[in-house]
Amino acid sequence: MIPHSNQTIAVPPGFTIKEQLNNRQMSQKEFAVRMDMSEKHISHLITGKVELTFDVAQRLESVLGVPARIWSELELRYQERLAQVRRELSDESEAKLAQKFPYKEMAERGWVENTDDQARRLKNLRSFFEVANLDALYTLGTLKATDDEQTLFDVAQKQFLKIEQRKNAITNSD
Repeated sequence: MIPHSNQTIAVPPGFTIKEQLNNRQMSQKEFAVRMDMSEKHISHLITGKVELTFDVAQRLESVLGVPARIWSELELRYQERLAQVRRELSDESEAKLAQKFPYKEMAERGWVENTDDQARRLKNLRSFFEVANLDALYTLGTLKATDDEQTLFDVAQKQFLKIEQRKNAITNSD
C-alpha cells in the first residue's frame, strides 16, 4: 500500500524497482540473488518498509543500470513525502480534536489568540497545552475520548492555572 493523505502521496523507490523488474521480466527471487540480498529484504525494499541505503543504491546501479545518485534522490523524495503524509494525517486528527475545544471562550479569556484561521488555532492550542501534537493530551491522560465540551473547558482552565502558577513562582523568586 502506498502511504497517502488527502493532499500527498508517498511513492517508495521500490515502485520504480518493481517497474524495472517487470520490464526485464525478472522475478524478485532472481533479483535478490543478483543484488546479493535476501528475498525478504528485497520485498521490504519494494514495499518501502526499509530505507534504500547508499549501499543498496550502488548495487541497484550495478544490477539495473540506473545511477546510484538517482536511487538516492528517489529515496530522499520518498522520505520527505512520507514525513509530509504523516504530518498531514496527524493534522487531520488534531484538527478534529481542536474543533472540540471551546476556542472562542478561551480567546475571550485571553488564554489563546483570537483567530478564525484553523491552522493558527491548532498552533495556538499546541502552544497553550505545551505539546507538539494535541493527541498527546490523550497519551498524557489529560483527556479521554469521551470528554464533552465542558470537560475540555475545565482541562483548558486547569492548564491556564498551571501556567499562571509557574509565572507567579518565577516572579516571586526574583
